Amino acid sequence: MNLEQAQIAALLSNYRGRFAADDQDVGILVKYIGAQASGKVQVVVTTGNIAFTHGVLGSEAADTTVVATTGIIVVATTATMGAVVDVINASPNWEAKLVDCLRADPSTVAMLLTMAATQAKVTGGLKLVKDTSATLNISLAIDRSIFKGIEFDNALWINTILSIISKNTFASGTSLIQIYSINRTNKTEVKVYERAGGATATEQVLPASGMQMELDSYRDDILLVRMIGSGFCTGYLCINGRQTNFNNPDY
Repeated sequence: MNLEQAQIAALLSNYRGRFAADDQDVGILVKYIGAQASGKVQVVVTTGNIAFTHGVLGSEAADTTVVATTGIIVVATTATMGAVVDVINASPNWEAKLVDCLRADPSTVAMLLTMAATQAKVTGGLKLVKDTSATLNISLAIDRSIFKGIEFDNALWINTILSIISKNTFASGTSLIQIYSINRTNKTEVKVYERAGGATATEQVLPASGMQMELDSYRDDILLVRMIGSGFCTGYLCINGRQTNFNNPDY
């Protein structure tokens, strides 16, 4: 184990750290909640489509409650990732939420990785993973749907980012580290921090102990850290963060 790996392992063992390299951060978390025995999702990047089917296991058909006739969302004609999720949630058979993604992110390119038809009637939902080469960013959210073991309740939660480790090997353009405060219920996204990223292939360690917000879990508030490249993005992002129950500081 080299020094970088040791640092990342230490962060992930403390608090509730998250790590993502290329093509590992989650764009959409989607779950089938309909009455049928099976509900599947397929991502076809070549056509820019997300297909929704349901029915008897092994004989699923298009779910026309998502999109009439076809059950297919043509991502390229849906302006933003927020709009894509809104279309999914308009169906009574599906629940979806953005995770490591902004509502404002454009969906005019193949934002998600190709995925064969996969069962979405599963505990915790199905993760649709982002394509780093298309998004030109790696993002990580402090979100209870990702942090295992944290239950929704009426308590006041404090979201804290303690440090950020990133490496972006980029061929051209600029590299940035950004932090967003996001309210999923009100559908608001505010950039609260930005700094220049590092030189090519240089690991950047950013202490961020001052980045703390008190966020009410009822409103589904989160913090999102993003490493972005204007011309090219590859490497990894690691955040050392935590969610603290205000009513139970030892949680």
